[in-house]
Amino acid sequence: MTPANAIRCSLAAALAPLNLYLLGLLGAAARGASRATPRAKSPGRLRFAVVVPAHDEEASLGATLASLGAVTYSPELVETIVIADNCSDRTAEIAAAAGATVWERRGSAGGKGAALEWAIARVLAEREACDAVAIVDADCTVAPNLLFALDVRLRAGAVAVQTVYEVANPSASATAALRYASFALINLVRPLGKATLGLSAGLLGTGMAFRRELLAERPWTARSLVEDQEYHLELVAAGVRVVFAPETWVRSAMPTSLARSRSQQLRWDAGRGALIRCWTPRLLAAAARQRDPARAHAALEPLVPPQSVLLAANTAGAVLALGGTRAVRRAGLANLALQGAFVTGGLALARAPAAVWRALAVAPALAVWKLLLLSRLWLGAAPRQWVRTAREPGSGGCSP
Repeated sequence: MTPANAIRCSLAAALAPLNLYLLGLLGAAARGASRATPRAKSPGRLRFAVVVPAHDEEASLGATLASLGAVTYSPELVETIVIADNCSDRTAEIAAAAGATVWERRGSAGGKGAALEWAIARVLAEREACDAVAIVDADCTVAPNLLFALDVRLRAGAVAVQTVYEVANPSASATAALRYASFALINLVRPLGKATLGLSAGLLGTGMAFRRELLAERPWTARSLVEDQEYHLELVAAGVRVVFAPETWVRSAMPTSLARSRSQQLRWDAGRGALIRCWTPRLLAAAARQRDPARAHAALEPLVPPQSVLLAANTAGAVLALGGTRAVRRAGLANLALQGAFVTGGLALARAPAAVWRALAVAPALAVWKLLLLSRLWLGAAPRQWVRTAREPGSGGCSP
């Protein structure tokens, strides 16, 4: 085999496991979607503290609290607590006017992870009757059945539950539509597939809930750029599995331009890189010692690249394969076909709207933008601290 063909074969061989893994999750998700949702034998009875971390969220907080106020759950079993974290706007005033409990946090280290650590510790210390803590971001709206679905899962034995996290405005622009596609694959298909296979579903930062006992035993101390993923890996390391609840959701409006998406994407990508360096070796060692596939999976999953990066790699592999042998050409084209099957099958499972399907035509441009953004991280331009994502001008929150 010539050196050129060896390179082509190596690239195809490296990409195939990633594509096959994702397609396997899609198959598991399809099976999981056909299973019956657990049904409660009695009305919801767990007492929830719904924690809403908020930093200068006066534009969206009203819609968030209105949707929480409309959930079909006994009001006497719910306390909504808004964490006004170092706010310089009317966040606290709006929360109080909506009837929420307001805890103002000032002068301490910033960032969502730190605010959650402070708030959850205070809930455990001051709300002895609370059975579970749910976390909803201040720019999200929630499904009417959110707390009931969480109650059912937690009473069935789960100690940590994650719901679907959706994009609320896929028709606003091609950028928002592609973000919807990304969220559908990452926040619905993959968690549902993992849960169906008996793995931990993961945490997505909002629309998640924890039993009081778990938070007391495993306190929230995650303060990284991706605090939800960090806490999830801590739970998996401790042998805890996060259960997925596909029957309910939270939704958030996403930026409608790539420029407004930049800070969020940089934070996610930089945070994922830090998690890989910190947690992958540790979890792999624990998985080997205990022969635990759940720990091994959690250690390796952050290595799966975003779809835009995978598209660039699969396309490059297919183009390079054109100059190789017939087997190499088939392998290169097969990787593209496998990714295409995952994306189209996942969007069909998520019942994506027409705007999302149309936006796939500009996905290659997103892949180029993503690679340019990643190059900034490789050149040392990674963010060092949590940065609030830019909101759309005049967006008063996100509606279902």
